[in-house]
Amino acid sequence: MQLENNTLYYIYDPMCSWCYAFEESLAEIKLKLPALIAYKEIVGGLAADTDLAMPAETQAMVQQAWRQIEHTVPSIQFNFDFWSKNTPYRSTYPACRAVLAAKSQGKYFANAMRKSIQKAYYQDAKNPSLSSTLLECAKSTDLNTKQFAIDYTSNEINSKLLEQIAFSRDLPVNSYPSLRLVINNEIHTIPVNYTQAAPSLQKIQQLINDNKAHTIASPCLKECRLNSQELCLSCFRSLAEITNWPTMTEPEKQHCLDQCAIRKSSQKHYKQPLAYD
Repeated sequence: MQLENNTLYYIYDPMCSWCYAFEESLAEIKLKLPALIAYKEIVGGLAADTDLAMPAETQAMVQQAWRQIEHTVPSIQFNFDFWSKNTPYRSTYPACRAVLAAKSQGKYFANAMRKSIQKAYYQDAKNPSLSSTLLECAKSTDLNTKQFAIDYTSNEINSKLLEQIAFSRDLPVNSYPSLRLVINNEIHTIPVNYTQAAPSLQKIQQLINDNKAHTIASPCLKECRLNSQELCLSCFRSLAEITNWPTMTEPEKQHCLDQCAIRKSSQKHYKQPLAYD
């Protein structure tokens, strides 16, 4: 995976309780995100595959997190029956694969699967570390369940999961939920607020404004004159550079301007007359 400019990345895990608490704020951020910013979700993989039961101290830690979330975000309530009805496993990779398998049938299904997993886990006290639970979740989202069952266990989906985990580390992210905004090939951390979207949206807009203020302007002088080598004898950009200017990064634009300065100083070496005006 490669970084994409003007993109907000949401890095999460479908079995992360704090990600569950962030859902309402996330929905508002997505709704009010500036039009020039794309949005992409990355599953970070909170806990690797294991068939070992979660240690008692880890269970206590997770339950304490649930109580803290209920205190921090009053609209969120957990079903603590999960801990008496299940053998909990510290394994979220299966749920991550389920989201990616659902996404392979359409982008909408990734969001639907995430919400179905959260409902099963936090409200219905079911264990999303189990394939049987994830298949139930798939049925509730109108997925092609036969195809889902094939994709969910495929090498392709597992490779996609590992790719997204590696990408999340490169952003870099080590906690969930996380927001990263990429502008001009620079990665910016966006604050996560569980009760309001405004702090995140304000930071995004501030970064957009800052980037505009430092954007390198086009050297076009509105006197386009291309010679036989398709070089503009006004700004000294090539036709390809003129065409690609809007999508160039700032370092690429600066490199282009440096080349233009060299060409201008050596302009006597460029053939004339003009091919056309």
